[in-house]
Amino acid sequence: MSVFAPATPFADFIYRHFRSVHALKLGLALLVAVTINAIWAPPHFIWSMVTIVVIMMSLPQVGGAIEKSLQRAIGTCLGSAYGVMLVATVDSYWLIMSLLILAVSLICFISAGRYSYAYLVSGFTIIIVVGDANHDTSEALWRTANILSGCVIAILVSLFIFPIKAKQDWRSQLTHAIDNMAEVLAQHLKAPANHDLDFRAKLEAAMKAVLTQKKLFFSLEWESKTLKKHKVLLSQLANKQVRLITLLELLPLTRWQEEDKDAYLQINAVASELAFYLQQLAEFVAGKAQQLPILPECLEQELQHRLQLALASATIVASTTDLDAAATDGEVPQGFALTGYSWLIYQLAIAVEALYEDIAIIEIAYNKQPASQITSGKAD
Repeated sequence: MSVFAPATPFADFIYRHFRSVHALKLGLALLVAVTINAIWAPPHFIWSMVTIVVIMMSLPQVGGAIEKSLQRAIGTCLGSAYGVMLVATVDSYWLIMSLLILAVSLICFISAGRYSYAYLVSGFTIIIVVGDANHDTSEALWRTANILSGCVIAILVSLFIFPIKAKQDWRSQLTHAIDNMAEVLAQHLKAPANHDLDFRAKLEAAMKAVLTQKKLFFSLEWESKTLKKHKVLLSQLANKQVRLITLLELLPLTRWQEEDKDAYLQINAVASELAFYLQQLAEFVAGKAQQLPILPECLEQELQHRLQLALASATIVASTTDLDAAATDGEVPQGFALTGYSWLIYQLAIAVEALYEDIAIIEIAYNKQPASQITSGKAD
């Protein structure tokens, strides 16, 4: 099923109440750990509960829990193996501590990127296992086993009890960003001359939604094979949203006088279609439309042609005398201002079309259609 398909009532309920659901899942995972401890009472079982809290507390999504659990498990195994080896084979206290410090310092040096958490876990696991170098390996092995059991419990609860999917959160954030951008564009195009509308709050909300999308990328890879194959596209899609937001930030800086409003209204009439296309795209991403909206073929070229006609019909090309007079008075010639404004609208069209194309690629990938089918999202 496509990531843009309408969410089931159950999935929608979980997403709308994900904080409560997340807290409930964490409590259930701890209850499982407490029950195991009550039945078998393994030594140092507190490490299992600590692991559950560390993994699940900050990562409600299934993909995030799996990612962090695996990194913690790998880091624990590597750190434990090295620590047990030191305790079992080295008799000198200072030699053990020297090798411990050397290993932790090396881990600190190479720790970076996506797997930094595994390096972190490996480092402190070595310290936990070695302890005061008393050569008691059984305690180290029990701690390792309990940490691994905590990872397993966290993964199973995340997967099978009210799963909170990163895909739905990503789609919601994408919808939120596009919807805010469409609203900013629509309000600007309908605004009167010299308007004082402040779009900062909506654009900041859109940017925050884009940043949230980026934080979900790793979780998305674990939840969806399709999105994992297109992880580069996810990053490009976020960057294109940032570009569109940047262009929209320039709109409030554009002003026109009352006597010039007819010329600007002609350009805004052309640009109003872009707001409509963005709103349609937001509805599709939110699952309110079954099919990706259709864009005109070569949207930016058609829009450029229409903008040129609007500029010509508004007779914005002033004579050389008028330009010199405007320069002498320290004013920006109307023709120059309108041309720059139409260029901004043209760049917005290019950005909107690029956004459509990336979302079309993702939709086509979910439907398992050939890559050449991407052009089906545009009208002939």
